[in-house]
Amino acid sequence: MVLLGLDLSLTASAAVAVPLDWDGQWSRVRTCVVGEKLRRDATDAERARRTETIAARLVGFARAVSATHGFVEGYAFGQSTAAHALGELGGVVRLELVRAGIELHTVPMQSARKLLLGRCPREGAKVAVCAALRAAGARFESLDEYDAAAVANFGLSELGGYCFGQVAA
Repeated sequence: MVLLGLDLSLTASAAVAVPLDWDGQWSRVRTCVVGEKLRRDATDAERARRTETIAARLVGFARAVSATHGFVEGYAFGQSTAAHALGELGGVVRLELVRAGIELHTVPMQSARKLLLGRCPREGAKVAVCAALRAAGARFESLDEYDAAAVANFGLSELGGYCFGQVAA
């Protein structure tokens, strides 16, 4: 069984694929980052194609790694002007993953961070997640991949796989 942790965004959606029996062997983890920036004056058609492209690439990755479960970060609408577009992306990605036969679960990012860190930092949460996973041996290239790995870590805890966790002090 392989699960995906997904951190969706329009400019850099990240997916981390982890076999349930990975036992902390980072060499068995695969990642994919997709996204594209658009001009401010992009047409609605260009925006729709971007969403479709991101979803297709993520589903292609899911199929390539034989994913069976997808754990998707719950929406964090930091930019209110982009909230509708992120919601549209999430809906399309979820629909296409379900069509591909992948069982979906939504993960509140605070829950994923609390499991990994033992607390939810108000500031610097992405950096704290990165530091914790790097200390455990992860070597990803972007903070988006580290967030996707934190979501996957939560999924591993839900499905009984090897995961990282801290006890809050």
